[in-house]
Amino acid sequence: MPTSLYRRCCAIMALVLAVAVSTANPAIPTDGPADYSYRLPLRVVSSQAVVQLPLPRAVYLNARSSALHDLRVFDAVGASMPFALVDQAPPAVEKRAAAPVAIFPLYGAARDAGPMSESLQIRTRSDGAVISVTTPSRAASDTLQSLILDLQPAALAAKVSAAAPVGALTLSLPAGMSSYNAHVALDASNDLQDWDLLAEAAVSWLVNDRGASVGKHRIEFSPQSFRYARLRWLDGKPLAFADINAEYVVQQYAATQLDTIVLPGVPAAEGRDVLYAAPVAIPAITVGFVFQGQNVVMPVMVGQYQTTRSRKPGERVVTQLQPILNTTFYQLSQKGQQRVSGDVEITATNASTWVARPLTPILERPALRLRWAPATIVFVAAGKAPYHLAFGRASATVASVPLSQVAPGFTRRELAELESATPGALVRQQRSDTTAEDSSTTGSNRRYWLWGMLVCGLAALAAMAWHLFRQMKADASDSELHASK
Repeated sequence: MPTSLYRRCCAIMALVLAVAVSTANPAIPTDGPADYSYRLPLRVVSSQAVVQLPLPRAVYLNARSSALHDLRVFDAVGASMPFALVDQAPPAVEKRAAAPVAIFPLYGAARDAGPMSESLQIRTRSDGAVISVTTPSRAASDTLQSLILDLQPAALAAKVSAAAPVGALTLSLPAGMSSYNAHVALDASNDLQDWDLLAEAAVSWLVNDRGASVGKHRIEFSPQSFRYARLRWLDGKPLAFADINAEYVVQQYAATQLDTIVLPGVPAAEGRDVLYAAPVAIPAITVGFVFQGQNVVMPVMVGQYQTTRSRKPGERVVTQLQPILNTTFYQLSQKGQQRVSGDVEITATNASTWVARPLTPILERPALRLRWAPATIVFVAAGKAPYHLAFGRASATVASVPLSQVAPGFTRRELAELESATPGALVRQQRSDTTAEDSSTTGSNRRYWLWGMLVCGLAALAAMAWHLFRQMKADASDSELHASK
């Protein structure tokens, strides 16, 4: 092979390899504030290390990821802050509701030592309410042994469930009595047969010569649910208290704040289906309709289209409605009163297109109402203020971390009491979309150049190989000619 031809082959191969290497390694994608379509400035007043922010409505309307993977928290210099996404429900507030129980005194010849007498007669109604508690034969010398307590009247008066836990009993002395002390035991039961010791306590009322009084008239214990109680005396004279109130421990939860969006509908290409375009980041938990007419009844299926491959010859793709709910929505005016169906709860669902399929003909296309519970972002304010919440990037990968890596050891109440950042006005960053589009175009152009250079290189190599083959064939013919001479 001639030296000049060999050198040309090597030069062309080196050029093709250099172009391939340069084009096959595109620029490393960046992840900074300018790479996102939107940002919200966050104002943090104090110097707390961990801060929270209930996600504003703008995030759900403009995020590109159904799982909010395109969320980022940046500081003033563009450094990314660690954050976690949590469903931050308000903590329960413990409240107590007190109401008097029904008291039934039990008399006998000896102090009540614990086990219930088998001869004791307890009459109850069909709902379990105690009517009377008596012994088969009561002598005139019998004294008060214990008190049987029925808590059902207290639950009704306090407007709580009969299964609500009780945390204490409060005792009131009879009228005209100011001083008393005793050591008592409290047993609990749900069937008047089996009794468990609930608490032992000393109760006392003391009055000095100036009329000032102090007292311990509460029997406290760990809150638990029971229907009946028995108060017996371990020391001191048994007493028929004027009132005994049960203190119910009630956990009250604040109503979850929901965000709402109302979407207009457009007709589908076929049938009665109505389509609703929705932001994909909204995790809808309730669905409802807004009607314009006064008297509308609409049985309907609501869901999303699902595309599957058909087994029938000639039909490759089949689109079917995958319903989430099948119910009837209505808006009626009857006898001067408005009757409107409420929203229906569903499992949290993200969808870019919702489909309503009325099961009967309708005269209007109602608007679709979606509600969702905003999540809370908890982040470490470890950078330089001010901070920014960035979102709106289709190609972003998940950046949130477990809550234990942001607020380790924090209790639920401590999380609820975190300082809240204040969001500013929404900023739309036009450069973000342009940059992403330019980057995509540049990558495509590089691939085209790579394939073009490779094809040209292969064509050049093929031409040189053909040239070399012809030259070698001509040299062989010349050698044969000289040999024959």
